Amino acid sequence: MNIRKLIKVLKTGALPSIAFLVQILFPGCGSDSGGKASKDVGDNNPDLVACIGDSITQGYACVGAPYPERLAAMSGKAVLNFGSTGAKSEQGTSVIGSVVQRKPGYVCILYGSNDAIMSVPPDVTQQHIQYIISVCKANQCVPIVATPPKMILDHAGYDPAAAATAEAVRQAAKNGNATLIDLYKAFGNGEKYLNPDDGLHLSDEGGDFIAKKFNSKL
Repeated sequence: MNIRKLIKVLKTGALPSIAFLVQILFPGCGSDSGGKASKDVGDNNPDLVACIGDSITQGYACVGAPYPERLAAMSGKAVLNFGSTGAKSEQGTSVIGSVVQRKPGYVCILYGSNDAIMSVPPDVTQQHIQYIISVCKANQCVPIVATPPKMILDHAGYDPAAAATAEAVRQAAKNGNATLIDLYKAFGNGEKYLNPDDGLHLSDEGGDFIAKKFNSKL
């Protein structure tokens, strides 16, 4: 398939076969392919950031302001919050087309917790994240990818799945040559950064921590 035609498809935000797109765009999946992205935003707005993800991004059940609101205060940039409670990475492949049409210079991507809870196979999550990265790059929006955080307390039983999902997201970022923020590792035992009411959503410290991590990559 001609790569120029493929890019035109990606610019529409349409979702043809994800597995096929991954094979075309990332033929070296599994190889050492770096992990830091260019900050060339083309004709997009360098002072506009879009955050996509689940309730951790939206701010549901998190203590204090959602991390995108904190990111706006830290960075001085306008930040759009496209977080949706219960969203899996699959939803990200549907929303990314409308997100890039807003022409943000940067897209912060944080999916995976619900994939783990709902038993989405890690390789499927990887394909979804790689697709999202590819749409960002086709539209010259800089993707910044974060792994899902650790899960504790009431959600501790899902933590092995969260660890596997985090590894899939790491691989997606590597294959897509996108900047990675490894929240799963950075959260340590999770006690400081997770809401003690459920062990899944963010504490006030967790919201600040994620905002600072994303801000450091803008």
